[in-house]
Amino acid sequence: MNILIVNLHSTRNKGDAGIVLSMIDALREVMPDCRIRIKSRFPELDQAVFDVPVHESIENLKHEDGLSKQQKLKLVWRMVKCLKTKNRDPSGDYEWADVVVSCGGGFIKSHGVSVMNLQHLVQMKTAFDYGKPIVIYSQSIGPFYNKFGSYMTSQVLRKVNRTFIREEISLEWLKKMGITNHVQIVPDAAFSLQMSPSEHIDELIEQIRCKHPGRPLIGMTARDWHFPETEAPDVHRQKYIESMAEAIEYLESYVNAKVLLMPQTLGPNAFNDDRVISREIIECSSAKHAEIIDRDLSPRELKYMYSKLDLFIGTRMHSNIFALGALVPTVAINYEHKTKGIMEMVGLKDYVADINEITPEQLVGLVRKCWQERTRVRAILSERIPKVVEQSKLPALYIKSLGQKASEKHNAS
Repeated sequence: MNILIVNLHSTRNKGDAGIVLSMIDALREVMPDCRIRIKSRFPELDQAVFDVPVHESIENLKHEDGLSKQQKLKLVWRMVKCLKTKNRDPSGDYEWADVVVSCGGGFIKSHGVSVMNLQHLVQMKTAFDYGKPIVIYSQSIGPFYNKFGSYMTSQVLRKVNRTFIREEISLEWLKKMGITNHVQIVPDAAFSLQMSPSEHIDELIEQIRCKHPGRPLIGMTARDWHFPETEAPDVHRQKYIESMAEAIEYLESYVNAKVLLMPQTLGPNAFNDDRVISREIIECSSAKHAEIIDRDLSPRELKYMYSKLDLFIGTRMHSNIFALGALVPTVAINYEHKTKGIMEMVGLKDYVADINEITPEQLVGLVRKCWQERTRVRAILSERIPKVVEQSKLPALYIKSLGQKASEKHNAS
């Protein structure tokens, strides 16, 4: 079976990379002989991460930030034309594919008139142009605060063979668009990511423990955020930084912990480089021992490193998934509905802070609670995660069934 995965953003985001690696793991588990190709916005960077061919997305837009209104409108019109006319793929990937799969993530949304959302829709709509079945693999859908974006999205999603979503809130957004058939809720694909034992991770952890003997190791991920749903974004951003800083101070003072800030995304720009805001958080705190792990680790290595931790505090959703998958008690900071939904799925809804409402007192309270109840939390994860991992493979099993149906149809003819 030939499987074309589309809509990969960038492996500089370890969550995006982890999703696609997990998809490949699951697809190969259920279909050992399948052949896979990937379409990416940055194929020259992403090819090194995957052992399958990576080609450029059609109608590829690499930059949206900093555009003038006129430039943005031209790109919007270009994408709309692609959605209204028949597209061609010079690489031949769509022609080669037996099924097209839109990779997991949280990119089908529109706060305004989103050029990137339209580009993602074009990748899926092109499958229709080639008469190929298309599957959406463990996505978050929404929010849509723009009628145009919602309408254009609904026109594509209505034609998808099966839409696998990650949480109930995505289902509500689909219902608002009148899409209720062929929809199924499953866990995030990254729960099935296989970790890679690593000698240099073992050496790094041993060095940290030697310098800080007896201290619990606490991991943390931070991310910059525009706070699009608030009236005073700068105020909320500063409150978030202060909350993270005070959580570090609490862990050092009362838990005697060593806090490791572990960037999950390293680009492609400063806003998406977690090292930048991680430095701001450390500078805002009076912590003496916290440090940034400034290494370009693969998703499999990150999950392995997280497995060595005693507690995790994550803003990047897939850092939480890697930690949860390694059975590490986790406090999650929800910046979009996907995080809350996933924490509910694993039975940890009481350990979620909303980034728009976060305060130092609230976050410290959640961290204290999770630390005190860490044995119980780990027991919950030990019971639930194996089931979640198996459920996360359901899209791969469905894709396999498409291949079986196609084969039966071919043999019958």
